[in-house]
Amino acid sequence: MSTAEHDNVIELETQNLTALVELQRSKFRAEGEVTYATRIDRLKRLKALIVENKTEFATTTKREFGGARSYEFSLFSEFASKVEAIDYSIKHLKAWMKPEKRGTNKPMNFLGGKSQVRHFPKGVVGIISPWNLPFGLTVAPLTSALAAGNRALLKPSEFVPETAALFAEVVPKYFSEDEVAVVTGGADISQRFAELPFDHLLFTGSTRVGAQVMQSASKNLVPVTLELGGKSPVVIGRSAKLDLAGTRLTFSKLLNGGQLCLSPDYVLVPKELEEQLIARVIDETQAMYPNITENADYAGVFNERHFARLQNYIDDAVAKGAKLTIVGADKTRASKDNRRMPLHILQNVNEDMQVMHEEIFGPVLPVMTYNDISEVPDMIEPRRTPLAMYYFGKDKSEQEYLLNHVQSGGVCINDITLQYVQEDLPFGGIGASGMGAYHGPEGFRNMSHARAIYSQTMIDVLPIIGARPPFGEKFRKNISKILGAI
Repeated sequence: MSTAEHDNVIELETQNLTALVELQRSKFRAEGEVTYATRIDRLKRLKALIVENKTEFATTTKREFGGARSYEFSLFSEFASKVEAIDYSIKHLKAWMKPEKRGTNKPMNFLGGKSQVRHFPKGVVGIISPWNLPFGLTVAPLTSALAAGNRALLKPSEFVPETAALFAEVVPKYFSEDEVAVVTGGADISQRFAELPFDHLLFTGSTRVGAQVMQSASKNLVPVTLELGGKSPVVIGRSAKLDLAGTRLTFSKLLNGGQLCLSPDYVLVPKELEEQLIARVIDETQAMYPNITENADYAGVFNERHFARLQNYIDDAVAKGAKLTIVGADKTRASKDNRRMPLHILQNVNEDMQVMHEEIFGPVLPVMTYNDISEVPDMIEPRRTPLAMYYFGKDKSEQEYLLNHVQSGGVCINDITLQYVQEDLPFGGIGASGMGAYHGPEGFRNMSHARAIYSQTMIDVLPIIGARPPFGEKFRKNISKILGAI
C-alpha cells in the first residue's frame, strides 16, 4: 500500500470513528433520562457477556501470551472479580443515583431555597485497555461507565489483536452499536481514538503513553482518567511477620509473571533482615512454581521485546555491581521459544541502574536495605508517586509515618494488590501513576457529572437583603457584617 493509499484508509477510518461517537451521542441525547432500570439491564447484560464467554476469552488470552498464561489466573483475575464488581454496582446503584441534599446559604435557606447535587451521565465514554489484562481492564471501567448511565466505545490494545477481534464479535450480541461498540486496529487507530470528542476518556497503560493520550484528549477538552503504572515499593518493617511477608511478596511479584500495574516493583528491608527475607522468597518461589520455566501456572513474558527489555535491566544492574540470584532455574531462559522467565533477585542495587528507574513489569526483584525507617521516604522519592505502596509490620507509628511521608495512589498493609479488589475503595493513581479513579462509588461519580441544582420559591430574596440596585444603607449594613467597615 502506498503512503497516499494508507493516508486515505486512515482518514476513512477516522471519519467512521467520529460517526460512531456521534451515533452514540445522538442516541444518548434522544434517550433523555437514563433510568435505574436501563442501567441495571445493561449491567446484567455485561455480566452475561462475561459468564457466557469466559472460556473463549481466557483461551484467546493464553494464546496471545504464546501459551504461557495460566487459565486459572484468568478465571479469578479477569472474570470472577469482574462479576463481583458488577454485582456490587447493581446492589448499590439506587443509592448512588439518589440526589444529595446540600446546605443553602442564609437568608435563602429561611425563604424556601433548596440545594442539591445530582449525578447525570456524561454521555459517551472512550475506554483504551492494555494487553496484560486485556479482558478485565476493559470490562472493569465499562462497569463504572454503564452504572453511571453512559454509552461507551472500547479500544482494546493493538498488541492483543485476537482478543480485540473477539470483543468485536461478542459485544454486538449483548449491546447495540449505539450502546457499546468496539474499535480495533493498530497504533494509528489508537492515536485517532484518543483524539475523538468523547465526554470522558479512560486509559490504562504506561506513563509515557498516558501523557500522549492526555495531550490528544486535550484537543477536544475531554476529561481523562489515567490508570498508569509506576514503581510500587514494598516496605518491610522490623515488626513484620517475615515468613508471611515473604509468602505474600512472592505470590504477588510472580502473579501474571510480574506483568501487572500493581505488581510489587522493589523491596526495602532492614539490613539485618535482608538475607532472611530473600531465603523465604526463594523457598516460596520453588514451592509455588516447581520447574518454573515449564510451569503451566506461571505466565511467560508477553513478547520478545519485553523479554529483551528485562534482560537489559538485569545485565545493566550486574555490570554496575548488583548481586544476581536466579530462582527456580539455572539460567534466564530455558529455550529460545520459552519466555517463562524465572525470578531474578537483585541485591546491592543503586541509583545508577536502569532497573531502579524504569517500571519493571516482569519477574525481576531489586532489594534495597535501610537502617532506620526515616531513610525510606528519601529512598522512594526518586521513584515518586507510584500506583501503590505496600507495608508489612505491626508498628502503627511507623505505618503512619510512611502514609504521611510517601505519596502513592493506594496503600495495602500486610498484603499486596488486594486493595484493587475492594469494590468500595477507589482505584487510581497520583502524579506519574495517573489521575482520577474508578471502582465503586468513586467510579460512578468519576463517570458522572455532579450537577449543582438550586431551587428558589417565588419570594424575591435580593430586595430583602438590599442586593438589587439602587444599593442603599441596607446593602452596606448587610455587607459590612461580612467584610467589616466599608
